[in-house]
Amino acid sequence: MKEISDLALASYLSTIGHKLSSTKSNGKKFTFIFKDSETFEGDVLAFYNRTARVDPLTFAEVFRNLKALTLRG
Repeated sequence: MKEISDLALASYLSTIGHKLSSTKSNGKKFTFIFKDSETFEGDVLAFYNRTARVDPLTFAEVFRNLKALTLRG
């Protein structure tokens, strides 16, 4: 399992097909927990290296949905 606390990164990973396994909240910090995969680390690097490509409308929808999860936290 991989833990991610960056909402934008979690949204990107979810948009490209990584499976969200669970979430956890610790006060104001919210963590998204993803199932590990062979491409996970490479996809994280693509995000931070700005080489990742996703459909912007799909990303925005996933971002809104994940943000809603953090607000219910």
